Amino acid sequence: MRELEFLPEDYLRARFQRRIGFIRSWLLLAIGLAMVLYSLQMGTWVRDARAQLQALQGTGHIVQGDVEKVQRLREEAQMYSERIEVAQALRPRTTVTEVLAELVGALPEAVQVQRLEICWPPKDTDETATVHLDGRAESERQVTEAVARLDAAPRFAGTILAESRLADGTAGGGRVFALKTHVLQTDAKQGNQP
Repeated sequence: MRELEFLPEDYLRARFQRRIGFIRSWLLLAIGLAMVLYSLQMGTWVRDARAQLQALQGTGHIVQGDVEKVQRLREEAQMYSERIEVAQALRPRTTVTEVLAELVGALPEAVQVQRLEICWPPKDTDETATVHLDGRAESERQVTEAVARLDAAPRFAGTILAESRLADGTAGGGRVFALKTHVLQTDAKQGNQP
């Protein structure tokens, strides 16, 4: 049920306008107070930022020594890198130790090496090193196995049996043999390269 108002219509409108005006004034006061507080906080932030900027402006000369030290260290590292490159260029691509290790790993245990000669080509050529091996074995089968295993090894190629004969002229004395093989510069065999 609707409430009956006995007050005049103008009075009711004026009372409503006063209430709205009162709410507006409180809202304006709250917004104004918030703006004042925000401007004070912004002033504090600006002062802090300026203080930090002034503190950092004087540190350029302090860091300059470290920058120069880093530049010297980079130059020194570059110099050492160049020295390492020169040392690696002087080092042979394949060392005697590597050749001997591969040779020992490839030969059967029953084969005895009596003489070993490694002929190195000049450094400025692409020729391969040559290994001449004289040895002794119990049988021709062991000689054949030695040739096959050397030829199958990744470091060697073109293994040739130069000589195989009886050691003492009798079959019970074993066999004396001579073979020749080429040393590859890479770890993998490259086709029919001698």
